[in-house]
Amino acid sequence: MRIALIARMDRMEKHALPKRRIALRLRRAGFRIQPVTGVQSCDLLVNERVRVALRVAFPRIREHHVTGRRARYTYRYRSWNFNFHHHGKLGKRYADVFVCIAMDPENPSREEVFVIPWDAVSGMTFSLFAERRRAAGRYAKFLNRWSVIREAVVATAPPMRQVA
Repeated sequence: MRIALIARMDRMEKHALPKRRIALRLRRAGFRIQPVTGVQSCDLLVNERVRVALRVAFPRIREHHVTGRRARYTYRYRSWNFNFHHHGKLGKRYADVFVCIAMDPENPSREEVFVIPWDAVSGMTFSLFAERRRAAGRYAKFLNRWSVIREAVVATAPPMRQVA
């Protein structure tokens, strides 16, 4: 049922549903959330300061080719891919935090969320491979690390005025 529903959704609808879920989660955590519309590159504004960009991915089968001893091997992997770049360029800082959501319509309990600060992004993409046990990768430490948003809010807070 859920797979058929998602299959009928367009790209914008597939993005809007998790966006509402993340906004609700952050509101429950006590943050003030504003949706961002228009040509801006982020999706949510947290406490009027922190720009959050959502990256939503559904699993796909990717082929990987290896050649060894004159033989060519093809492996097929199920993976989720997230882009941090715009049109092949990472460019100027357009968000403070990325929330990467690996959606799995076949098994919703397997969905994973990575909360990654801009400064931790070291490449233009992030690939998450489906395995029985999760591989330890560069972004593994950001799995469900919602404290990244709180840290970004604190880091961007205006300095307190001194009272004379």
